[in-house]
Amino acid sequence: MKRLPILGLLIVALMLVLVQPDIVDAQTSTFNKKFDSPEYLKIHLLFTNDLHGGIAPSKAWFMNPEFPPDLGGGASMFTYVKEIREQAATEGSEVLLLDGGNIFQGTPLGMADSGRAMIDWMNEMAYDASVVGLQEFMFGIDNIAALDKQAQFPFLGANLSSAHYSPQAHLIKSFQGVKLGIFGLSTSNTPRKLLPEQTKGVEFSREIPSAKAQVKALKDQGANCIIGLSHLGVPYQREDEFAEFVDTYEDESDFSDRVITNLELGHVVKGIDLIVSGGTNAGYNTPWEDPQTHTIIVQGYGGASNIGHIVLYVHRKTGTLAGYKNPFSRGVLFTLSTDDIRPDQTMAKHLTDLEKKRSFVGKRDFSKAKNSPDAGESIKLERWKFDVPDFNRDNYLDVATWNMEWFPKSKDSTITAVAELMQKVNADVYAVQEIGSLEQFAAMMDLLPAYDYQVTRQSSFFDQAVIYKKSVLAYVGREEPFAHADYNFAGRPPLRVDFVWTVDGKNEPVSIIDLHLKCCGNGLERRKKSVAELHEYLSLGMEMGEENIIVLGDWNDQIDDVGVVQSFTAFLDDRKNFRFATDRIAGDVEQASYPSWPSFLDHILIGKGFFDEFENNSTIQTLPVADWLGSWEEYELLISDHRPVLMQLNMSH
Repeated sequence: MKRLPILGLLIVALMLVLVQPDIVDAQTSTFNKKFDSPEYLKIHLLFTNDLHGGIAPSKAWFMNPEFPPDLGGGASMFTYVKEIREQAATEGSEVLLLDGGNIFQGTPLGMADSGRAMIDWMNEMAYDASVVGLQEFMFGIDNIAALDKQAQFPFLGANLSSAHYSPQAHLIKSFQGVKLGIFGLSTSNTPRKLLPEQTKGVEFSREIPSAKAQVKALKDQGANCIIGLSHLGVPYQREDEFAEFVDTYEDESDFSDRVITNLELGHVVKGIDLIVSGGTNAGYNTPWEDPQTHTIIVQGYGGASNIGHIVLYVHRKTGTLAGYKNPFSRGVLFTLSTDDIRPDQTMAKHLTDLEKKRSFVGKRDFSKAKNSPDAGESIKLERWKFDVPDFNRDNYLDVATWNMEWFPKSKDSTITAVAELMQKVNADVYAVQEIGSLEQFAAMMDLLPAYDYQVTRQSSFFDQAVIYKKSVLAYVGREEPFAHADYNFAGRPPLRVDFVWTVDGKNEPVSIIDLHLKCCGNGLERRKKSVAELHEYLSLGMEMGEENIIVLGDWNDQIDDVGVVQSFTAFLDDRKNFRFATDRIAGDVEQASYPSWPSFLDHILIGKGFFDEFENNSTIQTLPVADWLGSWEEYELLISDHRPVLMQLNMSH
């Protein structure tokens, strides 16, 4: 389950937007006005991070869930940058536009052409540089190389290398005789977060030595003002996590086996004046300044909802950073509300046209799908030797949903235990949620050669996967139709995978949808909106004949709650088309899918195409995994705080 302090961040964002001054006149200074003199070069540093393809117009749900203001996206950002450049030309200052990575993954618009539309827009924006983010590897290093070639600005990544392509390590920008050095740093944690094939052939060097080498190289070239363009992120609780780090830090050996953040980078590496951060969506309106090194760190919210702006003052004679100014009364982030900044009309039309072409697959052709001729046999694990029954039944479609809580909780132990349980239960389909490491998920799937899988590509926090038996289900296609609704779907839009299941000589289309809805805080309102949107989408599919629908996942809600305190209304009011299979057992506390509460949060919904099959001797149950492992405590420590729920759908005719 997604457990981030989102509510607090959203309150900050709302406060920011409610007091937005004019972009040209705002002059709240953090330093003495003495910097406004010919002795100092004034540079408007504009920055973005974690755009995730979100440049189309959108709604600011995070500001007002009931009446969300309009965000102008890339068109409003274009206007902002244009106006600042015009201001700079008038006053004799300079403008630098940088991006902190994760450019295209996360929306249909960004993903449709593997990032090319985003690069076209960034070229129009005239970015000066971008760092290679974690999600840039979604389609592999060769795609990054192609995007870099298309871009009219450099991709930076000092700690990345491969046999065929390595990004530029740094660049020097000269403004009125003053040299600024800019280096790029990607996170060495990238392989853990992605599938192995996505980072195949890429070497990631450790961050600290790479940064030190870049600072020295840039100073040797005459740059005395150093900017790090770093994808290491700023923590969601920056003050608390920095304090904990300082209390425990001894030397650089502390970073030998753990992920580093930009707060730690700015504290350990001397000589970095400012870090433009990317890699997390936690926006901070106030810059961070390290108490010892005085490195300044800035990071905006993701999704192109805002643009960052900080004014730098560089001493013309020495080339050193003398100070900075926050251009707005509340800090450095400007929310791109259309009420506050006019979208550029030409750019707006261009983006709207692109958005209309986003690829929602719609009705599929199921007729040509075939089962794998060589599905492979599962290997004999038996490491744990769990006493687990084989639930698989001939002519039944066995589907299970399983929230795996930060998979893998206990690394290799979790991987082997889950693989053995899956193999022994022998279901045809597993819809799993809360995958923390795709690399380790792929390692688990290597233990299950009889199965194949599809994983989410649009999630911004945790991943879902649909695992299926290759000899039983023939893969047809996949989509993530709600990637545009990232907020209401809690940063993890549902994954749809379509199959053909052959029974009694007849091909049956089957569509599996795996979801993980918002928990806690304002979760109820967000679940209501996401469930309503899901119902509308599936209803349109039914009008096209797509009735064989199974929706599985962690709904984070109890179906037996009544009235306004539950989020299932759209489906409960449409029982002629949809039915919760879990309604049979949701009121049985012994069957609770989340026993710690206890409650029933993990549900299976079927479309009307399966009503007859479900009533024909089909079964549904929560699997007693704790009994198989010996105790709930052992299961929770090893695997999850949720139990899997299994439906066996009688497909015989």
